[in-house]
Amino acid sequence: MKISRIGIFISALPGIISLGFYYSLAIHMRLSLGAWPTSIGERGFPSALITHAAIEWNYFWLLLLFSISIVPAAILVCLLTPRWRGFAKYFVFHTMAVLACIGLMWLAPKPFVHWWLD
Repeated sequence: MKISRIGIFISALPGIISLGFYYSLAIHMRLSLGAWPTSIGERGFPSALITHAAIEWNYFWLLLLFSISIVPAAILVCLLTPRWRGFAKYFVFHTMAVLACIGLMWLAPKPFVHWWLD
């Protein structure tokens, strides 16, 4: 089975979306607060910023849960089913994109990363 550019893009899209939400949240936070947060939590944040943070937080953790629990099973099923064997590589691309997304998240400003992890 030939590798499709569209298939690779679709496989990587969830990680790309999460990364976009993450960095747009960093920009939104900096513009809304005028500085990086100095405390843990969302106390004093505007409601739009709280909503934005909740969307990214929920999306990221659902993506991570999916990638940890469903994707390995999907890869195994694809590898065990001869007709589906070619699709396993797209799940591997998905996993690589999510790992790259997590790695790129660490490049954000340190105060934002610290806030995000707490």
